[in-house]
Amino acid sequence: MAEYTDDRDVTFEIIEEIGIISTLETGWTKEINLVRWNGGVAKYDIRDWDPQHTRMSKGITLKEDEMRRILDLMRRRRAGARARRRPADSEPIITTETVSEALEEAAAETAGSSAAEAAVF
Repeated sequence: MAEYTDDRDVTFEIIEEIGIISTLETGWTKEINLVRWNGGVAKYDIRDWDPQHTRMSKGITLKEDEMRRILDLMRRRRAGARARRRPADSEPIITTETVSEALEEAAAETAGSSAAEAAVF
């Protein structure tokens, strides 16, 4: 849990390091953390940090309900993308069972037409 106070009287405490989103060539990392700024309520925080967590870039903080809304929006977006990739309801879904049934029907039709052809000749 990092704590820091600079000359601008901005304080922070990293309550929970949730995860690293990406790493820059400089060694800085874009992270999502739970951070308490200036002794306030901890918020979700997304920003770049130096390796020691003493310097950071500008970032974004989100209250719990804002983070939940973002997650909900991303789930909806993902579900919409899956729906766009999924075949239309009118298109048949091919399974091993439907293939087996089709092969059996074709075999029965072939056997039936061969018997009918033999009777004609």
